[in-house]
Amino acid sequence: MQPAVIRFRHPGQDPGFGPRLLRHWAELFRLAWPVMLARTGIFTLSLADIVMVGQHDTAALAALSMGYAVFFPVMITGVGAMSGIVAETARHAGAADAQGAAATWRRGVAWSLAVGLGCTVLALFSETWLELIGQAPELVSGGGSVARWLAPGAVLQIVFVASCFYLEGRSRPLPGLVLMALANVVNIAGNLALIDGAAGLPALGAEGAAIASTAARAVMALGILAWILRLPEVRRLPRCGFWGPGGWAAGREIRVIGVAAGAAFFFETMAFAALSQVAGLISPEALAAYTIAHQVEATVFMVALGLSVATAVRVAAARGAGNIAEARFAGWSGLSATAGTIALCAGVVVWQAPLLGSLFTGDPELLGRLTPLFAILALSLVFDGGQVVAGQCNRALGDSWGTTLRFFIGFWLVMLPLGIVLGLHTPLAERGLFIATALGCFAAVLMLSLRFHTLLRRLESRA
Repeated sequence: MQPAVIRFRHPGQDPGFGPRLLRHWAELFRLAWPVMLARTGIFTLSLADIVMVGQHDTAALAALSMGYAVFFPVMITGVGAMSGIVAETARHAGAADAQGAAATWRRGVAWSLAVGLGCTVLALFSETWLELIGQAPELVSGGGSVARWLAPGAVLQIVFVASCFYLEGRSRPLPGLVLMALANVVNIAGNLALIDGAAGLPALGAEGAAIASTAARAVMALGILAWILRLPEVRRLPRCGFWGPGGWAAGREIRVIGVAAGAAFFFETMAFAALSQVAGLISPEALAAYTIAHQVEATVFMVALGLSVATAVRVAAARGAGNIAEARFAGWSGLSATAGTIALCAGVVVWQAPLLGSLFTGDPELLGRLTPLFAILALSLVFDGGQVVAGQCNRALGDSWGTTLRFFIGFWLVMLPLGIVLGLHTPLAERGLFIATALGCFAAVLMLSLRFHTLLRRLESRA
């Protein structure tokens, strides 16, 4: 499959703002739709686990929720640390340097193995983290056991995403989508066999779902590596040590951007994990309601994440081609496209709230708590989608810790304190957690958008 051509024009070549915007949207969605589906597939793995375990047993769902509450922040932090790969690959693509892009992948794989193994080790100690938080003994034991089975999947997922970032930076997103779809089939089949027990297998409940998810992630990682290793530009790479062509020093940019992005992902995911812990402190019922609503939020967020990657690819490629004006338009058009798309998704969530709730549980009391949550969730979805696109645009321009600082302020200085106050000290309970989410994401998207404007002005002044 040949990579799609990323075309850039000078503003004066377009007949006007409207046609130029439509052209950008068309090219954005052409790249974004397989990325959106692939990113959605990451969370449909856990969505299938939650739905199928929730139908099995409420106590098992609580254990699964606690296991994921520790595993996801660790894994997503590692995934964030791969963000430099897509930015550097897209800049090489914009400069028509296929071998430079291939060398970036080789360095990125080494980086993903190092980061991924570290994340797996951290996830293995999940029971200790839950004890330190002060969760109930039954949640500590059940959640810790689930997280231990999930732990090997951290390195597998991170290697897969690192390789997908390379393909997406080259405008080749379809292999990642195909493998993600296959992994979801493997996961559902494993859940059917292991949660309730089938064909003489033991009924493992939440632990069975975790085992199936790890097996699915192994399929993804091995499949994407096999695909990339057959590419001509990768096969032409010279023999080299573990860290790839040029050694440790040559991978500095993807590590600098990656560490800063990983820290931003950590701040964001840990803030959401902390809200999950707050929900657990409110009541087990509040935790179950929050977990289901947050899973819907995370699934819709994957659409925004896919659009953010596509936007970043176009911004970085325009920068690599030396066209700052086109980089600006690509960023703002990507942000507007995301706002519109996520607003449509939010409308569907509100419209189909009873149906969505029934997919997760048949408990009438729990269903009653979900309906108002989905209404509040709809507002936070738009702001949540905007902040991830704005952040990726900044990284596409080479920004690192300036973007991370703004994520920290939005999630740790706005969202989390508000969530603690509204969740624990007002009658809003879990509804207060989503109000806090909306306000924190709004603060983040505002600060990150201003940062994008500042970075572009700096690049123009240097030109």
